[in-house]
Amino acid sequence: MEPQNVGRVDGMIRVALGVTCLVLVGYHFLGQRILPLYLLIPVIVLIPFFLKTGITRVCPVMRAMGISSNARGH
Repeated sequence: MEPQNVGRVDGMIRVALGVTCLVLVGYHFLGQRILPLYLLIPVIVLIPFFLKTGITRVCPVMRAMGISSNARGH
């Protein structure tokens, strides 16, 4: 198992962002059409990224940059 590099607060923010994006896309497809296509596609792509990194607290982008928001500093 990979060491966690996402802190607790950072993880909660990522999950909240993922859920918010999911609600936004759901609201869009229920008939409101609030997002243009050039914004809708990136939002849909980011939903699983936010949820996965928030729940597992492992972010490959942060790992590649050598940073961590985890208090233990992995």
